[in-house]
Amino acid sequence: MHFDPNAVAQVMAEVAATEIMPRFRNLAKEDIRKKHGDETVTVADEAAERALEPRLRDLIPGSVVVGEEGVAADSALLNLLAGSDPVWVVDPIDGTRNFASGKPDFGVMVALVRHNETLAGWIYDPNKNRSFVAERGSGAWRDGVRLKPPEDVPQAESELHGSIAFLFFDDPPREAMRAKAKAGLGAPSDRSCAARIYIDVAEGRQHFALFRNMKPWDHLPGSVLVNEAGGRVAKWDRSAYRPTDTKGGILAACEPSVWDRIRAFLAKP
Repeated sequence: MHFDPNAVAQVMAEVAATEIMPRFRNLAKEDIRKKHGDETVTVADEAAERALEPRLRDLIPGSVVVGEEGVAADSALLNLLAGSDPVWVVDPIDGTRNFASGKPDFGVMVALVRHNETLAGWIYDPNKNRSFVAERGSGAWRDGVRLKPPEDVPQAESELHGSIAFLFFDDPPREAMRAKAKAGLGAPSDRSCAARIYIDVAEGRQHFALFRNMKPWDHLPGSVLVNEAGGRVAKWDRSAYRPTDTKGGILAACEPSVWDRIRAFLAKP
């Protein structure tokens, strides 16, 4: 199966330019609504997914699309992730609440999956016109510049900073975990946008992130990006994260040693 990673990035940039950015900070009240689970969706999300679908399918004949908005209408589309056809997994706007509120922390995410394996991932940052591309076994790239693990990772846990979805942990241990993290780790960060978090982890600006949500469009592109940049993304139980996984939590780190340190710190009684 042949595909041009740069062609995918170009499609994402063009769709963002025509369907997303003209609507940024220009949405009417009726352009924003709630869907299942009290999640926010805008006309930009829907228009961008409609524009991406045919163009991505054209890049690989016989491929199919599993998009966030498409799955909202037909959850059976998720069954395609384990099939033999190439699958484009699409998040037209990751960070929709930020987008709808006029905040710049949002991005476009696409992954390529086949036989329940993630082959490649793309994240496009429309506000800074940056394209992140990662193909399994071929490295991770930002606008043609290869990403590498950070050279100056702090040795003290108190200087490691990241984001933690504390709802992943059971209650009552949750509050004890929150207090331990506040006292023993660096200042937490939460941009409410998986696309931006994965970019920051891949580039070493954020050392780790623990996610509770397991929706494939939120994590498949970023997981291959971080892994190919020299970091590590895996489930909390240390097993590999796969497209059809729906439970277990995801821990991402800028390098494998940080993954081990954060996992040990949070798991320690």
